[in-house]
Amino acid sequence: MALRLGRAFRTSVAPMIDVTDPYFLRLLRLISPFGNHRLWTEMVHANAFSRGRIHLDPKKLSQHIPLHELQSDFASGIVVQIGASHPDDAFAAVSELANLGVRHVNLNCGCPSRNVQMGSFGAVLMKSPEHAADIVRAMSEAASQDGRESLTVSVKCRIGIDEDESPEFLRRFLTTVSSRGRALCGSGIEFILHARRAWLKGLSPEQNRTIPQLNHVRAHEMIKEYPQTSFIVNGGLDTVEAVEEHLRVADGVMIGRKIREDPWFLSQLDQHIYGVATNQIPDPIGVLSEYANFVDQVHEAHGTRYSVLARPLFGFFHGRKGRVLRRHLAHAVAQVRPLGKGVVDQRYGVRFSELLQDALAKSEMEYAQSTPDEEEVKVAQTG
Repeated sequence: MALRLGRAFRTSVAPMIDVTDPYFLRLLRLISPFGNHRLWTEMVHANAFSRGRIHLDPKKLSQHIPLHELQSDFASGIVVQIGASHPDDAFAAVSELANLGVRHVNLNCGCPSRNVQMGSFGAVLMKSPEHAADIVRAMSEAASQDGRESLTVSVKCRIGIDEDESPEFLRRFLTTVSSRGRALCGSGIEFILHARRAWLKGLSPEQNRTIPQLNHVRAHEMIKEYPQTSFIVNGGLDTVEAVEEHLRVADGVMIGRKIREDPWFLSQLDQHIYGVATNQIPDPIGVLSEYANFVDQVHEAHGTRYSVLARPLFGFFHGRKGRVLRRHLAHAVAQVRPLGKGVVDQRYGVRFSELLQDALAKSEMEYAQSTPDEEEVKVAQTG
């Protein structure tokens, strides 16, 4: 078992572009209000702080950083992931995030998308471990300035790049990055190992999350070789049993697509990993009501589009029930979207909570009158 850093968050929700925005993270917090899981933001480019000055624009900032979480008791469970190609940009980003109350910043060294490669950050940094180490060192310097002790720096990476999935390749990266960061962060740099190599050509980001073979053995080898380093394992973990298995070896696990498709998986982890009683799990309708109230406040403050605010609910229910709600909610939102620049449908004044209530009523009626699908029949037969 590797060395644990700070509070032992044993489960994390992976950063996912167009998924883990502040609104989805709020929904997850309502589903799991116990503070058991680290919630990761979408990747934010460091340039947004060093050049775009996003921290001075409340509206833009609220679209990327869950400010409501940073002002709550759950602030230590929020991780902001940044992409950076230059140490100065990374330093500026971490400095401003620290001022906002962020306590954990992660460097993305695993994204293989073409656009990210063109920006010289993400997975390509694994091919230049010295450069990645310089960026991490700058992040560590920003984290430790002005006597700060509560801000943690980590790195999320793959186990290999293109044809090279050798242990030597990964060792060089881990050793180089951790040695420079440890000099400033006494507790060391934490690593999140995505147990797949990244193919920089020929595969899309989505394909890179499924086509390269999982190699959890390699991740476990690194955990044993670096006993003074904290490791979180990521990739292909979609059952409680798989989570429990990897927690016997690693400091923590990270779950991505499973949460995107079924956010209520967090409640299963709460019960089986953390011992939360069944009667403490929130009621889905109550969660929807609280989320709708939150969204009403967000829209009133920032004018955030309903289509963005509705997106986290598209996977809220499973199977036929989920598909019916998604269709009705998407239709309701589409009816009130802005008609053009400076021209807004009068019905845009309708609160999101009203739209959701109407969509729920229609979907419940359709669901009750429709025929169960094969999945529901199978569940009923085995239940």
